[in-house]
Amino acid sequence: MYYYILEPPANRATRQAYEKLRDFLTNSGISGEMVAASPARTPAELAIMGIEKGYTTMVAVGGDGHIGQVATAVLGRAVLGIIPVNASAQVTDLIGANNLKDAVESLKQRRLVSVSTVLLGQDIPIFLTGTIETPKLAKVSIVVDNRMRVFAYFNKISINRDLEVAFESEHIVEPKKILGLFKVGGETITSHSLFHGKLIRLVTDPELPFRVGGQEMAQTPLTLRLVPDSLKVITRRGKLE
Repeated sequence: MYYYILEPPANRATRQAYEKLRDFLTNSGISGEMVAASPARTPAELAIMGIEKGYTTMVAVGGDGHIGQVATAVLGRAVLGIIPVNASAQVTDLIGANNLKDAVESLKQRRLVSVSTVLLGQDIPIFLTGTIETPKLAKVSIVVDNRMRVFAYFNKISINRDLEVAFESEHIVEPKKILGLFKVGGETITSHSLFHGKLIRLVTDPELPFRVGGQEMAQTPLTLRLVPDSLKVITRRGKLE
């Protein structure tokens, strides 16, 4: 049996999606208990309650932030199912379903895949891509696996669950006159860099917030460690584990 944890509906469309979901689950013959997060009970708290009740599969129903909270609560303790409602492509691409019907079908088929996660500091697991963003160029120092140190400037840093760290920066080339007749330059040049490791230490100047699913998780500096194959997720394109 599945334990469904719903994100509090923000509007009428979401409430209607939940009603449609209940119909799909009934027609598919997938049994389980359905609960909704609230200020009194966070998604993570509900996930732990479900595990204590004996459920072995937690199904997060909602958007990125909600799904991320459920995922990090069940690491090493239960299987994660996902039904995306207003979720991003990183979620729908992972499970191979971008609508309610396909997501419910994936739960019925129950194909599992093991995915990696990232541990932030000593005790904060990260499942979805986190970002550090600044409108003005900022400086960053990154140490990869205690071997390689890199210095760079950036506007955005993205860190995914495979501990791939992507840097993006924008530089405006000032226009210059040639022979006093016409101007060249003035365009914006975007640069990209990518690093990957098992242990990464990252320091920015100035200190900046690290956000996952719109929620601030920490301030730089950050220490991040890869935890391979640490979470089992139900997908449409998975393999039996």
